[in-house]
Amino acid sequence: MVEELLDDKKFIVVPAATANQLRIVSGRLGSSAASYAEEVFTQAFRVDEMGSSLEEAVDTYRLVTVQRGAGSICVNRARFKELVERLYLEDEEELSRIWYESGGWYGAYLLTKLNGEDVFGFLEKDLLVTWNLDEAEIRREDVIVSVRCTSFGMSRELTDLLVHYLVGRMEELGYGENDREVLRGLVIMKLLKKME
Repeated sequence: MVEELLDDKKFIVVPAATANQLRIVSGRLGSSAASYAEEVFTQAFRVDEMGSSLEEAVDTYRLVTVQRGAGSICVNRARFKELVERLYLEDEEELSRIWYESGGWYGAYLLTKLNGEDVFGFLEKDLLVTWNLDEAEIRREDVIVSVRCTSFGMSRELTDLLVHYLVGRMEELGYGENDREVLRGLVIMKLLKKME
């Protein structure tokens, strides 16, 4: 009889630290460790069914909460491109200044918000999403940061504004531009850590 009651339950071996964390978090949430673990597994299976990984799901959630805190909004790419191109024709210099300042503000915001997390790894994912890029890569090697952004559908005007945005952002993070190669939809930059 007892075996029948326990038949639908299985034990999973986890490190003691993980089990302790499970008890702490479930207690804080007012749930049992078993109920919380079941919910965790259920959500992990949902992520898997979407063709993603837990790491990607958590990173995306982090990205969205940071962007929401920064006041980011979602705009259709085609309408945004049209709007920017019109404004660019009216006052290229002012629009470039605004994008440079926006990049600087966001860089400063990330420094305070991420608090020790990998800023460059976050920036890479952030650029992919916020600029709807096809590829983004940010590599840091000692005092040099290499940035490569590609978007096959990006206009010349948006490419130029992306450069100003990146320069503002990276300067706020303590890096000055050293080299740049820009074509429509392609930005390759090298930046050097500024000496204090």
